Formats: sequence, structure tokens, C-alpha cells
Amino acid sequence: MKHNQILFGLLTITLLLGATTSSSAQDKGHFQGNLKGSALPGIYWDPHYMADLSLGWRFNEKRFLGVGTGCHWIKQWDDSDPNRSNGFVPAIPLFADYVRYFPFAKHPRNAFFLGLETGGAYYVDELPLKGQTKRLFPYLNGKLGFDFSIYKNLGVNIGCNLIWGCYHGMSMTGGGGHGIALTAGFRF
Repeated sequence: MKHNQILFGLLTITLLLGATTSSSAQDKGHFQGNLKGSALPGIYWDPHYMADLSLGWRFNEKRFLGVGTGCHWIKQWDDSDPNRSNGFVPAIPLFADYVRYFPFAKHPRNAFFLGLETGGAYYVDELPLKGQTKRLFPYLNGKLGFDFSIYKNLGVNIGCNLIWGCYHGMSMTGGGGHGIALTAGFRF
């Protein structure tokens, strides 16, 4: 199982690096940070709240690759289930972040974006389900939205995240959840 997770991680990083190497020589890169907050209202999962910061390199006006961390909280509300840790359950994520921007023709400083985060959230002091033994929760997070430039490299973005995670490692049938989270953030 661990070999599959390592192989999946290496494959994801290789694909992300390969996608960024096709920039033209005239585009100059720069350091970029992304700060975002998001809330998953609990349609498919228990409510999730996330605050993430990713730092990386903007290779050109269309591609960004970085790494990130932050805080995630799951709110459990079912007091009748003795297997759940009720209240807020905190986790610390570590992830790779890739964003592909599609600038608007008439306003190139503003763009539609698609992205992918892949990583894991580590539960710090308690687990969402009391019977669980694994503290690492692998997840994939697809991102889409709009990025509006304010001044030079400062921008505001709004959108949604399409989250898929699994309690039992990277397996489509391993239990976990999926959902759509609304997001807002800054690019600097």
C-alpha cells in the first residue's frame, strides 16, 4: 500500500513538472503566493473549513507550481453516533499545487483558472472516526474559478474546489468523501 502511495505521489509531481516546462523563452517567471479560504457546507461530507497558503513559482502568465500548507477543520455534529469525534477536528495539510490560468483576450490581467492540489491532511490530536488508526488523510482537490488582478502581482480569486478524499489510502473504494467547496482568496 505504501509503495502505491509513493508511486502515485512521484507520478503526480512528474506530471505537474512536465506541464510547466512548455513555457516560451520570452515569458519571465516570478515568485507567487496564494492564500485561500474555503468552506464545504456538508452536502456529501461533514462540514469542512480550510485556510491554505501555497508558495511557488509562476513560470509565465499561464502556469503556477507550488507547495502549500494550512489548517483544515472538520465539524462533526452527530452526537448520537459514539464512533464520531464530535466538534471541530483539526488537520494540517501538505500539498503540491498546480494552477493553469486562461487570460481573457480583452483583459489579459484577469483570467479563468483550473488547478489541482494533491496531498494529505494530518490529524493532529484526534481523528474524525474514533475507530480510525491512520492520521494521514490523502486527498485530491480540483480547482476552478476566476482570478482578478488588482495591482501588479496582487489579485483576488473566487471559485470552487472539487474535493475527493479517502480515509483508507488512495483507493476509489476505501471510504471517505467528496464535495464542492466555495473558495475566496488572494494572489500575491
